[in-house]
Amino acid sequence: MHGCRKIRKNRDTSGVTLIETMVAILVALVGVFGLGSLVFEATVVNKNQGAEKTRATVYAQDKMEKLLSLDFLSCTQAGSSQPTTCNTTGITGSGWTSGLLAGGPLSSSQVTGPPVAVNCPAALGVAIGYTDFLDINGQQLTGACSGAASGVSYVREWTITDLTPPTGGPSLKAISVAVYSQSGIGSEGGKPIVLVTSVLSNPN
Repeated sequence: MHGCRKIRKNRDTSGVTLIETMVAILVALVGVFGLGSLVFEATVVNKNQGAEKTRATVYAQDKMEKLLSLDFLSCTQAGSSQPTTCNTTGITGSGWTSGLLAGGPLSSSQVTGPPVAVNCPAALGVAIGYTDFLDINGQQLTGACSGAASGVSYVREWTITDLTPPTGGPSLKAISVAVYSQSGIGSEGGKPIVLVTSVLSNPN
């Protein structure tokens, strides 16, 4: 009798150990699958952010090259006297031709990003003449002010500052171009995705 009881007791102990092992394996599997999905999601987010930054960099460089290629003399006159080629915004309307005149968004816009809505962006504090809008494919939106902000995926803003030239040297201008992604402003804390800067000198 005592031997039978001992065998039964061992069988009970053995059964509990097997169940505990199975539960431990199940918990481990749940943890591994959970970690796997977290790693996958982080990889996708990083990949998307990287692609977004790459596109924004291309758009910033494109705008910078356009500004650097403007005719220095004709595009530094008063806006009303500048030829239409000095308007790089793609937006028609009074005040949108600024060429290479000093100006652009205030520092607060560089932190929070420009406001964008379907209404005229000029009424919303966007820097007139120093802002343009791109669609999801990076194509510049053109036309009247009232329709320029519809379908915007990226916003480019630039600031032009007159620098003090060295004695007897040519006129100098510092140009900074900021690119914002409308889908990325929140994740970037409201700051531009890309900010590039260059210096332009009067070639004449």
